[in-house]
Amino acid sequence: MAEKAIRIIFSPYHVGLRDHRVGNGPHRIRSTGLVQDLQSLGVSIEFVEIEPVDDYEGEIGRSFEVMRRISKAVSEAVAKKSFPLILSGNCMASAAVACGLRLQTQDLAFIYFDAHDDLDSPDVNENGYLDAMGLSMLRGESWKTLMRSVPGFEPFDLSRFLYCGLRDQSSVQRQRVIDAGMHTIWGDTEKHVDFAAELKTELERRSYNPALVHLDLDVLDDSYGKVNDYPSPGGLFESDLISCMEMVPRLATPKSLTVCSFDPDAGDGVKIARIAVRAITTFVKSLLSEGALSQCLEA
Repeated sequence: MAEKAIRIIFSPYHVGLRDHRVGNGPHRIRSTGLVQDLQSLGVSIEFVEIEPVDDYEGEIGRSFEVMRRISKAVSEAVAKKSFPLILSGNCMASAAVACGLRLQTQDLAFIYFDAHDDLDSPDVNENGYLDAMGLSMLRGESWKTLMRSVPGFEPFDLSRFLYCGLRDQSSVQRQRVIDAGMHTIWGDTEKHVDFAAELKTELERRSYNPALVHLDLDVLDDSYGKVNDYPSPGGLFESDLISCMEMVPRLATPKSLTVCSFDPDAGDGVKIARIAVRAITTFVKSLLSEGALSQCLEA
């Protein structure tokens, strides 16, 4: 395997349904030139697709089979010295990524660009959306039996966890983030936040090495249109996101990047896909310029 290698793990699922709603996001990002742009940086690309899971029972059964397969694909990528880039419909893919990384990487930190906390448990969730529970699953609070079927799973300590752009929450959800000891750069509907400056301060204040990096595209401000069914004001502008994506490899040691929660049919899919490709390419270019693509592949 080439030293500068990326394994794109392609998971076009919306809670177990293939090519549905946010499950179409990976297709749109791929068709917008992502692979060609990464190859132009001198990176070798391996493409691994999560195959259909139709034989599994219901939304929940299919979703957990997707997670099991993502965990396996991530652990195989790292074993082959290839950086895992996950293009996913659902956010909870990152819970599976963390499990896959754990087989190679201990004491994982998390850098999450997301408007939502994904920390709901079934007891507090109000909308019935399984994808809102990925982090409660990861810390061993919910869906315990099924999570034990995901390779590499043990409850994670989320104290070295940083949100950037978090904002679209109920009071209960916000309090759960605070009680969990997670660190947050909050979005604000009253004023524009200098997300890059605040991110720099936080990454210099605490160690987030090694880190799982998660980019839910609804972290973008809703002035860009509907990224998915849950847009909200007070988020990152494109320039904020690009600055942050360039910064993270300079101030942390990423072990993976998940890009998710983009429904290209919800709004201006062309615009959002182009932003996504630019953000990913900027991130990889920064990995290369820092020599971090090789470092992040070390066990």
